[in-house]
Amino acid sequence: MKMRHLTAALLVATTPFSIAANAQEAAADTTATASATAATPTVGATVYDTAGAEVGTIKSITAPNFVIDTGKNTATLALTALGTGPKGPVLGMTKAELDAAAEKAGAAAKADTAAAIVADAPVYASDGTTQLGKVAEVTDTEFVLDAGAVRVKLPKTSVAKGASGLMIGMTAEAFADATKSADRSASAAAAKPAGK
Repeated sequence: MKMRHLTAALLVATTPFSIAANAQEAAADTTATASATAATPTVGATVYDTAGAEVGTIKSITAPNFVIDTGKNTATLALTALGTGPKGPVLGMTKAELDAAAEKAGAAAKADTAAAIVADAPVYASDGTTQLGKVAEVTDTEFVLDAGAVRVKLPKTSVAKGASGLMIGMTAEAFADATKSADRSASAAAAKPAGK
């Protein structure tokens, strides 16, 4: 069985996923008390706190949630957390409070994910249902994913914890392509004579 260090393309594809997932999950449990009137937000709208100060901008809306970007953090919150004020959508948290809550929850999510990276833990593709393999070995910063025909060393930051378990930000097809590419690169490097 071959062990491969995945190419930079795979690491670039997986790392942003885990960061984004942790940041979004970080604020998902954050609740806010906004005004009683429900807001009808739009993408790109500025969200204000109850004192009228800017909290962030609505990045996307997928009912029942929306994603807000504070400039420092990106968080997913329930649409029901929004109220309406004279300037537009209102959130019952200041920018500093939202950033602090997102960072605290992000750190907790990161620790939860790290604790889930143990031997024999299944790892899924981005759909959360297609199993790519199982964790075979774990070090302080990396783990080895046994994908059957190939064993792949990945940084712990390349996975996030989803509803079904550990997952990477790639489809099963993209993962297979990346491991084939890594295999071809390693074979080509091994075939070169020393010093050339």
